[in-house]
Amino acid sequence: MEWRELMKGFIKGISSLFLIIFISLVLLTTKQPVYVPTIQTPPPTNYAEEIGDKLQASDFTKKTIIALRAAGYSPDSTIGYLVESPTNQIMTIHLHNIDKIDKSTESEIQYIVNRIAKNNNLHNFIVNVQLVDVSLQN
Repeated sequence: MEWRELMKGFIKGISSLFLIIFISLVLLTTKQPVYVPTIQTPPPTNYAEEIGDKLQASDFTKKTIIALRAAGYSPDSTIGYLVESPTNQIMTIHLHNIDKIDKSTESEIQYIVNRIAKNNNLHNFIVNVQLVDVSLQN
């Protein structure tokens, strides 16, 4: 009987040894390598640069000036932009030949600008309308 018990112990020991070797091999093959090569990714695009490219590609300024003139306004040939994020885009428009800017004028210009923005897949702008005093320029 001792011989059988000795064999059972030997078989259990060998089985345990094989089980430990098997588990070790599985862990070693699934373990991530210590050295992971770094992948160079381009730096994220600045939103202001991205929107600047979109404004140029869509001729947004030109379309806005044409639409404002068609509505009876006299804007400068340039428009100023201050862009920080999609929710904080400010556009400054200088108008000539108008006595004062009231709420209805601001609302109409805001509507014109946002319609053009929507048609060009751009976010809405906060429009800052300023009067240009022609007498100061002469």
